[in-house]
Amino acid sequence: MGRPSMAAARTEQIMQATGRCLQKNGLAGTTLERVAEESGLSRSHVRHYVGNRDDLLRKFAGWLYTGYEAEFIGKIAAAPGREKLPIAMDYLFSSGFLPISDDDTVIRELITAGIADASIRETMQGHYTQAIQAVENALAAEYPAASPGARRSVAYGLWCLAMGNSMMAELQLPVASGGLVRAAAEGLLERLSHD
Repeated sequence: MGRPSMAAARTEQIMQATGRCLQKNGLAGTTLERVAEESGLSRSHVRHYVGNRDDLLRKFAGWLYTGYEAEFIGKIAAAPGREKLPIAMDYLFSSGFLPISDDDTVIRELITAGIADASIRETMQGHYTQAIQAVENALAAEYPAASPGARRSVAYGLWCLAMGNSMMAELQLPVASGGLVRAAAEGLLERLSHD
């Protein structure tokens, strides 16, 4: 009988180390050598489990968003009708995007990587499309009479407000931590009640 595969455990170890490297060193400074050092594995082990640096970043993009999907999309999907929108709004304008965490820095590095790498870009587009669709589903439960186009527009606007405010909070812009962005978001929601 052979030994059990260590692939899943080693890959998880490497993914966590990659996140720490991106947070500490940025995209340009995240190398296989640094990930190996951070993970406690040899460079050859890192390469064996995840491939080259580009492969590593592509796998990391998919790995990182898996937890967010369960946390955000799954909660909205599981909530009954009119409980969906409060979950989405709380995530977008408090618990999910604020306060700023190490993950926010890592996500910005992945966005930068996605500009040049089509595979990372496609992965991130897929995840963000699903998240915006979850917001749109929450809006449909709350505003069933609003047109699908209006709900789609507001869902995208809410997502952009949350992302943009998160970047401003990372720059420590004082108004980013106040309620201004939530007030702007509620203004978008008001539009749906008149559609």
